[in-house]
Amino acid sequence: NWILLEISLVGKYIDLFTDIPCDLPQIENGNLPQYYYSFKSYYFPMDKGKKLSYSCVVGYTTESGTQDGRITCTAKGWSPVPRCYRKCTKPLLENGSFYSTAREVRQNGTLRYRCQPGFRSATGSAAAAALCLPHGWDLPPRCTSTSAQDCASPPVVKNGAVLGPVLASYKNGSWVEYVCQYYHILDGPSTVYCHQGNWTEQPTCLEPCTLNVTDMDSNNLTLKWRREELVFLHGDLIEFECKQGFSFLQTAIPSPGRTQCDQGRLNYPKCYGLEERP
Repeated sequence: NWILLEISLVGKYIDLFTDIPCDLPQIENGNLPQYYYSFKSYYFPMDKGKKLSYSCVVGYTTESGTQDGRITCTAKGWSPVPRCYRKCTKPLLENGSFYSTAREVRQNGTLRYRCQPGFRSATGSAAAAALCLPHGWDLPPRCTSTSAQDCASPPVVKNGAVLGPVLASYKNGSWVEYVCQYYHILDGPSTVYCHQGNWTEQPTCLEPCTLNVTDMDSNNLTLKWRREELVFLHGDLIEFECKQGFSFLQTAIPSPGRTQCDQGRLNYPKCYGLEERP
């Protein structure tokens, strides 16, 4: 019994020195509140048992399907591992129909569909399934005429452009690549293919947000963290604080001064003076 007790104590002693402190997590398509990045050396590494909240950017969710997630520092690192999964939106499908009524499919999920007689799917068959990948659909659901072959010029993407010269006609199976303007984030596949007379799904270029000083002043706001540029990329979290003499209303929201850039749009929080508060 003494031997077993000694082995147990030694095991617990070893565990104390093998715990891995948790460093700042890197979350693809997700963010932590800005102060964790600004004061990284103060907060990290974190001790076992500490908790963190994170948010997925627009168009992505946690594994449970929510926009926000919560993780805990354990002896083996962050648990659960913080991940943000892409959501693929069901596209419009002409000359065909879907088997499912769901409007969205999570990453790695499939969307089954069938085409009407005289048309075929992106794979060349009457029925097919599209897979939701991190960059979007692998082959977007599409039903094209069996007589269609070549493609016209590729579609114009707002705030984007095709690399290289644009031709008047493209052979079946050829491809072009898109890029976005500066500060814009490419969402979807950068490479687009000509398939049976139609182009596969083209990407979109998500617009950044430029802070409006007039809107900030009218809401009695200043930026919480000093920065040279007032431009934020799509999905970035923006944190404001109130000017001196003003404050946010007391609400259940943990960070009332935080907002997120959503395709060039953002909602400014509002700070109130003592005489303005409802």
